[in-house]
Amino acid sequence: MIGSLDQLIHEAANDAITDGTEKITKKHLDAVILDVAAQAQFTPPRPRRAGPQ
Repeated sequence: MIGSLDQLIHEAANDAITDGTEKITKKHLDAVILDVAAQAQFTPPRPRRAGPQ
């Protein structure tokens, strides 16, 4: 979803400019509310299983 990615970067960049850091951080990216298309594509990573010991 390139439109979703564009919106994420755009909003995070605006936040970075507004707060004076002028650098997109994970904090900025996490603060952006994703659109429905982006949320539908997200699947959290599964926990890793320990191998044989």
